[in-house]
Formats: sequence, structure tokens, C-alpha cells
Amino acid sequence: LKRFGFFPMGLDCSKPAPEMLKTYGAHYNKNVMFLCNHNSCRSQMADAWLRQLRGSASVGVASAGIVGGTAVKEGAIAVMKEAGIDISEFSSDAMADFKPEDFDVVISCCGCGSKLDGDKEAWKQRAVFQDWNLDDPPAIDPGDLSAYRRVRDETKAKCQELLASLS
Repeated sequence: LKRFGFFPMGLDCSKPAPEMLKTYGAHYNKNVMFLCNHNSCRSQMADAWLRQLRGSASVGVASAGIVGGTAVKEGAIAVMKEAGIDISEFSSDAMADFKPEDFDVVISCCGCGSKLDGDKEAWKQRAVFQDWNLDDPPAIDPGDLSAYRRVRDETKAKCQELLASLS
């Protein structure tokens, strides 16, 4: 708007609206939440892949852990960087900081769907719930990042399938 000289009264075009800064929300047609135990590896990679692959598709994305507050794993950062995606500034967030009703699709990256009962049951009751059951790279990697790379690539393929199903 500013570039074309249109300045709606009372609108400060020099600052983006807080809602538009969020990676998910009502300004998207569909919103996807990636859940994992700690939001430190698999869900971070899925979040980054969906942001990268969505192109101009109106798909919002966030990720969280059942238990948040851990750091993003260095192995995940390294293998995503190999793929040209920087997740070094991503944060590990807690599921408690989000509302299930803000999301159309919920993906459990680690098989944690069985932990979503009681007050967490609403997460499984969204329009789409999938349990991808991806392996946990930190638990199985022999030290050469091969497990991280395999899970990174599996996650990319699943995100591509997810995007195709949303269009």
C-alpha cells in the first residue's frame, strides 16, 4: 500500500500487524500443528519443511512439544542447513501455549498421539489428525547424522503428501 501511495486513515504501514507476523492464524486458509514430545527435532524439521514447501499456498504452520522448553537439536539444525533451510533461530515451544481450535490439521510426528488424552484430547479431534510415528534421530543416530538425514528426508516427503491433500 505504501509503495502505491495509499495510506488508509489510522493505519501505520511502517509496522506489520502482529497477526501477520504469526506463522499460523486466521489469515491462512488452513493451519497445521506439528506435535512431538519435546519440539526439539522431528516437529522442528516438519515445521520448516512445510514453510519451505507451501510456496504461495495459504497454509499456516506451527510446532510444539507436549513438554516444551528444550533446545532445538544441533543435529536437526545441521541437516536442515544441508538442505538449505536455517532453523537455528527456531524455538522449542510448549503445546500449552497454543489452542487446538486454531488448527485444522494436527500431526503427531513421534507417535505421541497416545499421550493426548484427558485435557489434551481436543488436539486429536481436529478435522485431520495423523500420527506419523517418525524415528527419533537423537536416540538412534550413530554419530554421523545419518539418522537425522533419513528422518529429514522422510519428513519432507510426508509434508509434500500433506500439502497435496490440503489443496
